[in-house]
Amino acid sequence: MPKAIGVQMTLEVMESKFWAIAAQPNDTDCSNIEGVCPLQCDSLDIECYVIDNNGFVLISKNRNNAGRFFGEIDGSVMATLIRMGMFKRVSLFDYQAMCKMNSHFVSSARPLLSPFYGLASVLKWFLSNFLLFLLEFNICGFWHSEPFADAKPSFSVSSAHKKKGDILQPCDTEYPSFVYEPSVKETNSIIKCGRCQKMFVVQQIPESNLLMLVVQADCDCSRQYAPITMEPKEVKYIL
Repeated sequence: MPKAIGVQMTLEVMESKFWAIAAQPNDTDCSNIEGVCPLQCDSLDIECYVIDNNGFVLISKNRNNAGRFFGEIDGSVMATLIRMGMFKRVSLFDYQAMCKMNSHFVSSARPLLSPFYGLASVLKWFLSNFLLFLLEFNICGFWHSEPFADAKPSFSVSSAHKKKGDILQPCDTEYPSFVYEPSVKETNSIIKCGRCQKMFVVQQIPESNLLMLVVQADCDCSRQYAPITMEPKEVKYIL
């Protein structure tokens, strides 16, 4: 009979164990090593990450990065990993999504109903403004001796327009997902970013779906490489 066993630990405990394991001891032989040695993740020269097989950050020096997609943090390194084949892009679809309704949407059948549409629009405008008038001024207070003394607006035209702009409708969306290619166990590269170069090293953590990623921290490539996001895009069908 198959069985499974696991260990549950907090993120703080996992982080502390990772930083201890990842740090090179002070007596490391650095005679044949160029660059920073011994290497420790608390150094200002490097950034260390643990990411999963879909590119989401588990451990980072910046706690706010935990749970974020790595491509949003460093688009240059993620784009290079995709180009080198360590990650591949997969398109996923959501057929039960909700999208903002386009207020400027025009149907091809609308001109045929233009007289009725215009009349309905006038009536709708009149009723909405009349209701706004009733809400702006307290009708109950109108019959008292001080009609408008305690009248307070409970609804504004700006809030009405704001809510109107947030109207949602069912739609289909496409969004990217990224999957690690397990045949690539380790890789490194140098990214040229204008006047500087960014070096990084990534290695699979054995017996897991996790990767350790060490990135040079003193080279900013944000001007040359935009962040890679997982923002969904609405699928437009041509009928």
